Amino acid sequence: MKKLLMQTSYKMIVGLLLILIGATDAFSHSCPKFTTPSANTPGNIVIQEFPPEGPMQTAWKVRFGHAIGKGLYITGAWFKKAPSEPWMRVLWDARVADIFVPYHTGTPRFYDLTNFDFDLVNATSEDAGHCGCIIDNKIIQEVRTRGLLWKDDKEVRYGHDLVLWATLDSANYNYVMKYSFQDDGTIALRLGATSRNFPGAEEEAHMHDALWRIDMDLNGFGSDSAFEAAHNETITSPSATDTLIPFNRGVEGSMNWKASKFSEVHVQDKKKNNYNRNISYEFRPIRGGKARHKEPFAHADFWVTRYRNSEKTYKEVDTYVNGESVMNTDVVVWHISPLHHDPRNEDGFFDGPNWRGVALLMWGGIDLRPRNLFDKTPLFP
Repeated sequence: MKKLLMQTSYKMIVGLLLILIGATDAFSHSCPKFTTPSANTPGNIVIQEFPPEGPMQTAWKVRFGHAIGKGLYITGAWFKKAPSEPWMRVLWDARVADIFVPYHTGTPRFYDLTNFDFDLVNATSEDAGHCGCIIDNKIIQEVRTRGLLWKDDKEVRYGHDLVLWATLDSANYNYVMKYSFQDDGTIALRLGATSRNFPGAEEEAHMHDALWRIDMDLNGFGSDSAFEAAHNETITSPSATDTLIPFNRGVEGSMNWKASKFSEVHVQDKKKNNYNRNISYEFRPIRGGKARHKEPFAHADFWVTRYRNSEKTYKEVDTYVNGESVMNTDVVVWHISPLHHDPRNEDGFFDGPNWRGVALLMWGGIDLRPRNLFDKTPLFP
């Protein structure tokens, strides 16, 4: 008893001291700063300079939109890799083209965007938190500290990103659509699934497949090429190789992601950096497995097509493939990002006839990482 009282007293004293110096005040830390927009910046464009505290070394300019049946999407993204550099276009358009939800018994098989008129949930101050702000009543804009960017012994740099996110009210489900633009030029596309399991099938396993359509216009449209990147290694040899070859022999088609090969799609532009290397972006999936359904569009992890304004429906992507070149043109990358949801008590339970609880948030997506865009390590002294 005496020992317990001594420990309790000690912890109370330490706690009071920490409060006095501000160490335990949850709101004593400062938030990363938003870049103040100019007076002529349209309301659907955000600009963020990095580091947030300045002076600027890199920056993103992002244009976005939202609509019923579409959710939140990006209609343009430009990156500035140095104060003296011009804005360079990276994305023409990036969005969740659809959300496919097939249940294990074979039915239902929902297309949550193209088959319904779901809208975004109105954002609240709880959504925005301490450091965010609300745009158009539905979208959260944040500037986040995302952890270590690099470290070299005693030298260290923390990274930041501009984040735009919103929540799609998909009947019983909520889908969090999140777009992150990082200070090193990386773009992180994420879809998160949460809220209540489907009434009548609360304990049935199912999939949530985010079907991404990414129209890459690196350094502008018309001069991009698609490649397949792979790591090649076997257990019979100590050596390994990495290969980069034209996607599907240079024409429209599909590609499967193979974990052992670290499979990636690269979109490469004609523009070169100061080391005479073509600038490009690597498409790196964030996933725990592969989705394979009877629908033809789900028979591959990646599709690459030449841009056509009429080709926007993911579940028809296999019909868009007709042998057109994906070299030195305007290319679109399609990617299926699966979430396998096998319900557990942590996602809810039956209390008599009533279901109580919500499914914990699950994330899937893809990273678009720059390659040879910089001539040196970003934000390095």
